[in-house]
Order: sequence, then C-alpha cells, then structure tokens
Amino acid sequence: MFPDSEIVSGDNFFDALDNGVVVCRLARIIQEKARTAIDAGKAKGPMPVIKGRCWENAARRSFFSRDNMENFIQFCRRLGVHENLLFESDDLVLHGQPRNVVLCLLEVARLASRYSVEPPGLVQLEREIAAEQERDLHCLSDSGISHSSLVSWQFQSPSPTATSPRPPTEKIKHSSSASEVALTATRWLDPSTGVTHEPEMRRSVSDNGPAGSDGVPSDTTEDDWSRGSAEDPDELPSPSSSPLPSPAEPPEHTGPITELDRKVRRATEAVQRLCQCPSERCSKLKVRKVGEGRYHIAGRNVFIRLLKGRHMMVRVGGGWDTLEHFLARHDPCQVRTLNRESTPPSPHGNKLTNFLPIRAKYRSPPPESVSAR
Repeated sequence: MFPDSEIVSGDNFFDALDNGVVVCRLARIIQEKARTAIDAGKAKGPMPVIKGRCWENAARRSFFSRDNMENFIQFCRRLGVHENLLFESDDLVLHGQPRNVVLCLLEVARLASRYSVEPPGLVQLEREIAAEQERDLHCLSDSGISHSSLVSWQFQSPSPTATSPRPPTEKIKHSSSASEVALTATRWLDPSTGVTHEPEMRRSVSDNGPAGSDGVPSDTTEDDWSRGSAEDPDELPSPSSSPLPSPAEPPEHTGPITELDRKVRRATEAVQRLCQCPSERCSKLKVRKVGEGRYHIAGRNVFIRLLKGRHMMVRVGGGWDTLEHFLARHDPCQVRTLNRESTPPSPHGNKLTNFLPIRAKYRSPPPESVSAR
C-alpha cells in the first residue's frame, strides 16, 4: 500500500514513516485513484484531497515532520476515517502511540480500497472472512436456521455429546425446520457407533452432509491436536473430555493437512513445552480444527489466517493478534486464578472476611522527649 514500499519493512516501519513524507505520498496516490474512480463512475461522493505542502526533506522530530503529519491527519478526516481511529502527530513523530497509528492506517486502507487501491494483506484476509461468513449465513437462511446460530459459533464450545442431552427448554423454535433438524441430530448422535482417535488431524465432513452444506462447525468437523492420553493424571474426567460419538453417515474421511495446520500445530506444541505441570504430558491447552481456517482454542472458535506465508494471525473482534500471543494469553497452564476461598480464615470471625482489617495505635511521646524539645 505504501509508495517506496521496498524501503518500508516491519523492522523500520515507524522510522520510515515518522517524518510524514511517505504518508503524504500515500495520500496523493489515494487522491489520484479517487479522481480516476469518480470520473469513471465507479465511486461516488466527494474526492478526498490532501492540502498543504509536503516537506520532502523534513527532519525527524522537527516542526516540518509534524506539519506533514497534520496534513495527513486532515486528509484522513476527508477520506472518512472516524475520529476515534485518528492519531495525533506525536503518536507517529515521537512513536508515542504506535497502536493508534496502525489502526488508523488499516482504516485508511479499507476506505481507499473503494477507489481500486490494492489493500494490504490483513484487509484482504478480513474480506475473505467476511465473504465466508456471508456464504454461511446464506446457507443457514436457506435451511431455515436463524442468523444467531452463525454469530454465536465463535463463543460456543463444541456441541454436547449424546450422554448429555439438551433440556426441553432449548429446543429449536423454527417450526419449518425443527423436524428436519431433530431427525438429523438423531442420526448424527447415534450412540451405537464408536469413535477411533487417529494421531493425525482428521475431519468428518461431507459435501452433501448436514455439516458440509452449511459450513457451521460441529463436533463432526473437529480436529483435536492436543488430546491427552487416558493415563494423564492431571486431566480430570468430565463430559467434555469424553470421546465423542462418531456419525453413522456420512463416512469419516481424512482431509488434506495444509501448511497453516502444520504451523498451528507447531505453535501449539511450542506453547505446551513451556508448561510446568507435574505431568509429563499436559493436555490443558487444546486446539481443534473445526473448519478451513477455523480452530477451537480455549473454549472459543476463532479464524486463523497465514499472512505472507509466515505470520499466523488470529481474528479477534475487529482486530488481529498473533497466534503465539493469543495462545500465551489463553493457555490454562499460564493463567492463575485467585479465589477468596483460598485465603485463610480471619481470626476475627466472619464479619471481616470481605475486608482488609488495618489496626493502628497512637501514643504520645514520653514527657522527657517533650521537655528536651
């Protein structure tokens, strides 16, 4: 996206931009692209214009660099960047708030793409994820399932097993598809079939099956890469850790393992090696593949994409995070939970258990010290 991109890299990103020359050149390129698109009828609205002089030889941390930065910020306003995403001049000139600068530049890239400006890799990945969600929503709407089932998939744990049926209050409300969904669930949750866990990543999807048609992750499309052994003493038995029943049909088949899958597995194993649990094999951090580019990590489903073939990026809310940092933040072995129940009981009874008792005693100085003064 940047002009003279050969001189801008991840190592010198802010050093190359802090005098404001490169961002002013970027604003001129967007201005020309906008003029061409508006004249051709491909875009509507007022053309964003950068005003003022660009000081090409501005020294770093100088007044001229701040003047360049102010001109670029005003251009961002004309382009349509929200006030909450704008940064101040010193945020880039003095490297004060680099996060604000990155957020603003990403928004500039999103808005400039309306004028046929090639967006950066992260913006392209955002569009791919949005298009994938739109396709899933279209498939769900055709099958009569509400939009909330697609939105909430990121915050739901895998579907309950056959041993823990849903209560009657959680039945699907859609009368047009309730019978069909119930019949499908009965067939897929057949307890008479068993399951075999292979050491490789496996997926159970079908081009014509229920899970393959709507694209929504389910238990039958999961890949558990860090499943612990039955002899693991640290793993407590729970309904979620019990083997999941295998579907009777469609038959299970092994999908291709992509380069992203290998990188995610290596990153997971690297984080697991940092575990200090007494067990030799700790399986508290579990990563499962629930779809193409979708993974179940620490109780939530996330999108993971490979940026420039090297960086594994996790879609978190409206932004991005690296997979290594995301795993470190959500690793149960590195998270410490503090409870009030673990604190020792107060010797003063139960009345002061919720407070921090502080006692202070005051006494006057002895008479001889007062007379000495």
